[in-house]
Amino acid sequence: MADETLVQGRREEGDLPRFEPATLKLITTGRTTGLPHIAIVRFVSLKGAYLVIGGSRKSDWFLNALAGGSVKVRMGDSVQGATCEEFADIETVRRLFSKKYGARIVRDWYSGEQSSALKLTPTTALSRRGGIRGEGEAKLDFKTWKAEGLDYRAAVAEAFDSASEEYDFTIGGNFINVWIRERSIEELLRLTRRDDVLLEIGCGTGTEAIRISRHVKEIVATDISPSMIALLRRKVEARRLAGKVRPLQVRAVDVRRVSGYLPGGRARVVYSFNGALNCELELRRFPRELWEITEPEGYFVCSVRNKFCLEESLIQGALLRFRSMTPRKRQPKMVSVGGMDIPAYYYHPWEFAAMFKPYFEVEREVALPAILPPPYLNDLYVKLRSRLKFLEHADTTVAATFPFNKFGDQTLFVFKRNDSPPQDAVLAR
Repeated sequence: MADETLVQGRREEGDLPRFEPATLKLITTGRTTGLPHIAIVRFVSLKGAYLVIGGSRKSDWFLNALAGGSVKVRMGDSVQGATCEEFADIETVRRLFSKKYGARIVRDWYSGEQSSALKLTPTTALSRRGGIRGEGEAKLDFKTWKAEGLDYRAAVAEAFDSASEEYDFTIGGNFINVWIRERSIEELLRLTRRDDVLLEIGCGTGTEAIRISRHVKEIVATDISPSMIALLRRKVEARRLAGKVRPLQVRAVDVRRVSGYLPGGRARVVYSFNGALNCELELRRFPRELWEITEPEGYFVCSVRNKFCLEESLIQGALLRFRSMTPRKRQPKMVSVGGMDIPAYYYHPWEFAAMFKPYFEVEREVALPAILPPPYLNDLYVKLRSRLKFLEHADTTVAATFPFNKFGDQTLFVFKRNDSPPQDAVLAR
């Protein structure tokens, strides 16, 4: 059920306009974990409230809503708070559902004895702040953004704060994003040992850290966003991972601040996935800071977004979208994070690698992905996946091979620490 779909229904007084979304995104708080729980549900509007049906009273979102008494409702770019209570007249709700969606859907999904209805009554005005859009759907250009006089570091932190609540749902619902995550973890685990204490830069909500923590002693997970770190702390508590994952709010270029949490003040393996470093304005001074906190013979595994993606150009060309064939050419590129537009700096693989000399040498470069399209074209690929699934195996086969490894959506680098950089090596700021 895509929440962009529009359904034509009869308008009654107090209802939303004649055309309304087919679904809404219901954000509840987990009864036990305290973590955000998101469900996409069908609804009808009646006299300023939203009515929804749970196919079963045992559904997590249904029980969360009742237990908490309040929820957030998102439709497209708009979000608002609402109180929640059980709605006794379920037959009225079914009748309204039948008008909007048809009798067959009501019969197949909502006719069981376990079905119950909820009434969601808005308590706040509709707000567009934090409306979730795709990364490539920024509405501001860099000139306009710069004219606002925003502090870049604060803007990045605020954007990821805004994205934190729905981040796992958004990423987890994108097949290519999940595929990239699995490939990234696979590459990292080639290097790790059971007794390692890893350092992660740009951990987000900690999905990767929690997964990887099963294979190592501990992970020190850092991020610039206080909301992302707060959410990870709740995950650690809920999953009883204290001592396995340690969340810290630290900016990438301040990485040496975490030395006190690492054995001997250094980590043997450091990693940063999914383009976190694309949002670091002072990246040129990062390699030296990283070198100081990495053990001799240690590794840094990271992925960054590229200035040119071959598959993107080929697909956009095939769709006759010629102006969209090289959307990354002009830097910085504006991206949407948590519904807020921020600049991100993309790199050609060779220029990114050059910034790390003489502190690190490249051991391996892997395109993520090499053949599959970038994540923002996920819906197009998923529609055709039954016929194109063989591309996934082909992608893993050629991803580390020249020239395929130079032109993916992202490049994953395996850097090895150079133990004897020139004493006078100072990277330009």
